Amino acid sequence: MAQAVRVGGKGATAAWKRGPYAFEYARIAVADPAASSEFYQRHVGLDVSGRKDGRVYLRAGNEHHCIELVKDAAAKTSKVLALGFSVDDDEALAEIRDRVTAAGHAVGPLDPLQKGFCSDGFATKDPTGLTIELFTGFQVFAEAPMLEYRPTCIVHPFLGTEKYDETLTFYLDVMGFRASDYIANASAFLRSENRFHHSLAMRRSKAFEIAHICFQMKSFDHMMRGRAKAIYHKVKIGADMANHSGSRSLAFYMEDEAHGPKIELCDGHEILSPEDHERRKPRIMAIDPRNIDVWRAAEDDWHDL
Repeated sequence: MAQAVRVGGKGATAAWKRGPYAFEYARIAVADPAASSEFYQRHVGLDVSGRKDGRVYLRAGNEHHCIELVKDAAAKTSKVLALGFSVDDDEALAEIRDRVTAAGHAVGPLDPLQKGFCSDGFATKDPTGLTIELFTGFQVFAEAPMLEYRPTCIVHPFLGTEKYDETLTFYLDVMGFRASDYIANASAFLRSENRFHHSLAMRRSKAFEIAHICFQMKSFDHMMRGRAKAIYHKVKIGADMANHSGSRSLAFYMEDEAHGPKIELCDGHEILSPEDHERRKPRIMAIDPRNIDVWRAAEDDWHDL
């Protein structure tokens, strides 16, 4: 792999580490998997790829699943149990596993059912206590779902944590993500080897949260039809149209806590060129709503953010 200079959370330089390839799925505990499955099919455009041992798997593209629903009849609200990231090959997986171990984080097995959908992998926990699964050989379907309204892929989770500094260090220096942009010392947008502007984002918060999960739609038209569906079916619009300063994507957010975190449907999320992926130096943007959504009217226009 070509060598490049990295600017990390504290401005240190180092040779690039090999990191995860892409964000692949969220495993979510819900009270009623059937109702949650219907929500993701109707409003996100996902397709059921399988059911096993009470779990429901849904996919956006060729990958086996991007949402995994686990029944928890006692749950009063949904909870994200794990996030899954694919890795290019066994060598990269071994490198990440070695860094995780060297940093003092426990390494455990994948979820038993997930083992059946990939070649190899392991699980660990980030400093927030969130389970992260990394694996190679994620199984695929020969074709994407034959649906007109659907996303092309799942893009990223957005985390909030009171342990921002140590969590950022974990994802940069242990996992091997690369920083695309920062908003002061309050938010970070980290990319993986698929070169999306960010495959994971995080912000400094008073308590841990999965703020949202993002899906890229086929087009702006598909995204707006998703917005129209949400409004028609009285799904709460958590934040309306935004033009993101970092990824340059257009997006809106809908939410129903019974089914999972807030959902972002977007169009036009930036994919860096191979050259930019190797050379990009992250911007450090000021804390200003216009550095989250460039359409904001003024420095105090923080509504819905």
